[in-house]
Amino acid sequence: MPQYGQATVHPDASIVAVFKQMAFKNEAKSAKEGRQIYDDWEVCELRYPGSSNVGVYPANAVSHWDKNPITGEQMPLTYAERFPHQYNQFKAHAQQTKEGTPLVFMTFLTEARRAELRALNVYTVEALAAIDGAELKRLGHNGRDLKNQAMEFIKDSAVNSTNTKLIAELEALRARNAILEEDLAAKPVANPDRVDAEFDGMSLEQLRDYIASNTGQAPHGSNTRKTLVRMAQEARPSQAA
Repeated sequence: MPQYGQATVHPDASIVAVFKQMAFKNEAKSAKEGRQIYDDWEVCELRYPGSSNVGVYPANAVSHWDKNPITGEQMPLTYAERFPHQYNQFKAHAQQTKEGTPLVFMTFLTEARRAELRALNVYTVEALAAIDGAELKRLGHNGRDLKNQAMEFIKDSAVNSTNTKLIAELEALRARNAILEEDLAAKPVANPDRVDAEFDGMSLEQLRDYIASNTGQAPHGSNTRKTLVRMAQEARPSQAA
């Protein structure tokens, strides 16, 4: 199973599955009735990255055998069960979509190169990163470089997503801290001569938030109120300056 960094990708993730209704001639009924008789069949078209071939299979035919996650027994899996997301869209008469990041986000690719990849049933960054073997060779002399660039794109995206989340959390803490400081400024101070008087109205959680918002790092472990107040004093913007 392909892996990008720490993420594990399902082997079907790169396959493009499209369900359709097609009419097939019923030879036996046509011969019996003396006219052309067709049956409607639900079919699944499968397109594999790196190949221009298209496989067509009855939607309710057995694709392969899989292990039942509850009983551990082998069970038949139809194409409709193998690709439930696309099959449900087909039954709902909705546009069938393929999950993944479109190739347009790989800005270093030319439009001509994207067209070549689409002709080989490579529509997403994830599909390009997962391609291997003979299909990879069909991408041409720089196929391996393209695959590596796609893998690096996915890896960098995961890192950037984590960094963006951390920055957002820090900004939220700073916003909460600004509100706390406004509230404290409006409260009378019992003893203005005490250097730690401004922290009297803060709870332990608020003290931790104050420290994290001013230092970028939350206190570790269990700390007493006295320790947190001291750390908050040291984390004052004037102190840090």
